[in-house]
Amino acid sequence: MKKIRLLVLVLLILSGSLYGCTKEAPLKDSGLEDNSNNTSNNEDNKNQVFLADVIDSKDGLLITPDKDSIESSSSDRISVATGEAEIIDDKGNVINVDVLKSGDRIKVSYDGMIAESYPAQITANKIELLGRNNLIDGFLALIDDLYQTDSGLNGGITMIAFDTTDWTMLSAIETEIILAIAKEEYKLEVLVGTFDELAEQELIDKDNLYFENGILIVIEEIEINNDKDKISCSIRKWRSGLGAIGWDAEARLTKDKWEITRSGMWIS
Repeated sequence: MKKIRLLVLVLLILSGSLYGCTKEAPLKDSGLEDNSNNTSNNEDNKNQVFLADVIDSKDGLLITPDKDSIESSSSDRISVATGEAEIIDDKGNVINVDVLKSGDRIKVSYDGMIAESYPAQITANKIELLGRNNLIDGFLALIDDLYQTDSGLNGGITMIAFDTTDWTMLSAIETEIILAIAKEEYKLEVLVGTFDELAEQELIDKDNLYFENGILIVIEEIEINNDKDKISCSIRKWRSGLGAIGWDAEARLTKDKWEITRSGMWIS
């Protein structure tokens, strides 16, 4: 009788062990489901999307991602391989990468893989042109309005110097893009410096108050509204103690065009 009870007890233990084994199977299945979810996430990564500004497209596409993007934590500059990418403009037309210009706003879709170099590197599968960086174009409109006024001050110059001390609302790369576009537009050497810094470099004759080979453009007291479609500032162009011009300016973006108004104009 005791042997029978012992046999029954053993059978119960064995059946319990088997029951335990069958309980583990769904956990393994659950693990497979997690792997499946990871695969799904990987597929989503193939369509990772972020917004960026074009820095340059002459020797391959170089961009700067928006500060609130994950990509910006990798690098402020990203080189984009576009060989297989679909590139479309803001009207949905297919375009070549060289149509993209410095200061363009784009949306980039890629596989989620970033090569940790500098610049960082990604391979795009789609790029959409959204429009322009409004602040960049606003500053360029202010600069051109000043440059074209009293053009006699520009006579014989080979360089433009910009005092960017008060350009703190712009990123370093936005400033870089503005200066690069100005260099291309006016076909002149572009420098960054204050009056004193240029004098220390002996570009400005501080004693005679004369910038022989260039002009100094200063934009300061800058205010930009939240929508980034209005810029107020004080602006001036200086060539010498007796050759300078300036005013208070307001730039407003109206129907994709920056319009400039002046007040308090002065000439020396």
